[in-house]
Amino acid sequence: MCIISYWYSFSHKNKIIALQTDNNQTEHVPLTTKSSTSVTRSLSQFMAGAFAAQGGYYADKLYRFQSAENGELQCQALAENTKASFRWLVLGREHYFETSKDYPIASKRDLKKALQFDDNTAPFNGVTLRHIERLNEQSHRVTFWVINPKVFQVLATRPWLLLPESYVLAKNISPQASLASVARFNQTLFIAKTGLGIFSGIQSQYVNTIEQFAFATGAPLNNGDNQPIVTSKTEFVSYLQQGLTQLEFQHLAGFFLSREKTDWQQYPWKMATIVSGSFLVCYFALSSAWLVYKNHQLEQQLAQQSEQVNIALNLQKQLRQQIQWQATLAQPLQQQTPYWNAWPLVLESIHAGARITGLAYKGNAITINGITKDDSKATDILAKLSQNAMALAPSFSKPVRKHRGSEQFAISFGLQPQYQPIENPSENLHNAGNTTAAVQPSRDQNHAK
Repeated sequence: MCIISYWYSFSHKNKIIALQTDNNQTEHVPLTTKSSTSVTRSLSQFMAGAFAAQGGYYADKLYRFQSAENGELQCQALAENTKASFRWLVLGREHYFETSKDYPIASKRDLKKALQFDDNTAPFNGVTLRHIERLNEQSHRVTFWVINPKVFQVLATRPWLLLPESYVLAKNISPQASLASVARFNQTLFIAKTGLGIFSGIQSQYVNTIEQFAFATGAPLNNGDNQPIVTSKTEFVSYLQQGLTQLEFQHLAGFFLSREKTDWQQYPWKMATIVSGSFLVCYFALSSAWLVYKNHQLEQQLAQQSEQVNIALNLQKQLRQQIQWQATLAQPLQQQTPYWNAWPLVLESIHAGARITGLAYKGNAITINGITKDDSKATDILAKLSQNAMALAPSFSKPVRKHRGSEQFAISFGLQPQYQPIENPSENLHNAGNTTAAVQPSRDQNHAK
């Protein structure tokens, strides 16, 4: 299965689709149809513009890349003392140290382990970028670029991809031509490709011409018909763009920057301690104030509930006292016979068919004397009185006599006491209320009857 990757050249001359097969062979297919060409051109311009806007160039000052409508790359200089953020950055030659070494190690994995113990011969300590290329089956060549730490002080954030300028521009040097003189914005850069690797340097008073640079590096000045490449300042951006388009992603692994490690010795421990201490003091102060407030609030709630409980207890105490006083006042009445309750019984006797001839009481006993009327009998009157709860044990006190078709009788009975004694006046409120309710209906019922 083919892996189709979409690659747009920054140059407006080449617009192609690259098909990369499983055996790493790339076939370039030109876009011939008008519809596919327009769609591809629009998508390509969008991708190129988005990719270019994330990049920059740093030599004498910071520059931000922009993509023009025709696909050409442009550089916009930023104001001095401006810290910008870039996803990828092309770094000028004056900001890194460059060297190449050959290692007689066949395995690339073993070579990477050996590089961990390699001495750094740069004049300063900084981030090291590496590019490994195989010379033959038994050896590799490693090119080192040690970045000056001052570079990261100019940037707002560390870029993800950092590309040395000499590595990018060396991609434009063909195998036939080994030298290039590239006029940049500020100074001229000399680049040489030799059998010992890539060599580059900035024009100075000691190396002022490309001939002097070729003599210093041992690169052939004239290689047959191929002369050294010489560009002007106006061609620098396009020449840099041409080198960027020839970069291969699988060879960029050594140019990605790892996450910056924190230097704990330079960490502001004093300031961090002060800030942490201030935060803890504020936290404890606020939490203590909150606890004091909640404690005061709970005390107020308990005080209010205590007042309500005290009021309820006082009411219960007063009710018990009222019950005790009622029981005390009712004791004399318990010894008295309620003779007035005899009148309802007399009326019931009359309704039962009796003509009352006399009413007498002696002690707690009441005697009703009377004569029955019509077909009434004395036993009916006695049965009627027996059904009344106010009459206690009604009975004939004398024998019943018949006189002219009627019966003379005398019925004696006792009366229920008016008040019932309270056996336990110290019961709870509920039982006391029930006791009072039990006494009251009895009296009301008697009056009703």
